[in-house]
Amino acid sequence: MTESMATTAEDTVLSPPAIAAGTSVVTARCSAYGIEVAVDTSDDLFGYLPSPLIPPSTMRESRTRQRIGFAFTQTRCADGPPLFTVAEEGVQVLSSSDAELAARVLESQIHLKVAALTDQAVFVHAGVVGLDGRALVIPGPSRSGKSTLVDALVSAGATYYSDEYAVIDVDGRIHAFPRELRLRDGLARDRRVSLGGEPTEPLEAAWVFNLRYQAGAVWEPKELTPGQTLLTLLANSVAVRRRSEVTVRTLRLATAPAQGWYSLRADAAETAKQILQLINRTPGATQARSQGHAGEDRP
Repeated sequence: MTESMATTAEDTVLSPPAIAAGTSVVTARCSAYGIEVAVDTSDDLFGYLPSPLIPPSTMRESRTRQRIGFAFTQTRCADGPPLFTVAEEGVQVLSSSDAELAARVLESQIHLKVAALTDQAVFVHAGVVGLDGRALVIPGPSRSGKSTLVDALVSAGATYYSDEYAVIDVDGRIHAFPRELRLRDGLARDRRVSLGGEPTEPLEAAWVFNLRYQAGAVWEPKELTPGQTLLTLLANSVAVRRRSEVTVRTLRLATAPAQGWYSLRADAAETAKQILQLINRTPGATQARSQGHAGEDRP
């Protein structure tokens, strides 16, 4: 991954509203997964940008195939608070009086765009932790409780890999996407948690947990077939429509050695304990076991 910053005297950016005339434009750049991202902003907003723009990649870098431009600007209003605007390629994404909210949206848009456009890996909406050198994957959309559950598993001794994306290479291995873990303390705010240390090794998936939060739910895990496990990841894949064949082939490789489970869940800390207890008393899945399930239940 490469990252650089450049300051120019230009007074135009990628989208209206433009940075005020006379204000220097700061451009943050970052490249990973064959995608280069550039964000134009001003000096006083630069501190709000995610650093780095894209979490460190453990995949071998290739040449940049696509470039994406964003802008993060501020408009001062005479009769109200300033507005902070996020734009992508000249199209406004969000305008808010909350600078931190706008910065979080910018970060999410950057990561989603990279996930959607890269040809180097398959991105799946999922939390990921490492356990004994293997990956535990928790697929699910944003705001499904992945971050709190990942945090609970890390507190119980797991290694943090991601709270948003499982990055799967062509061999089916799971790579980290270690952005700062986000925990929501309220409806409008995120608490950003830096867990320290960056995993460097991709892992084989050993467990896939398809969990749904429900207050007061009873933990009743049911084992999934290999086909159901694959479909769980497929349903949360970012670029499945653009790269359907590659996505399915990659997910087959990723889920071949994995056991899949489904359950409703309640409290994250209690669920983390229940997951670990289940793993400890259930024999690990093997490549041979997965290859033995062929045909009718696979898509």
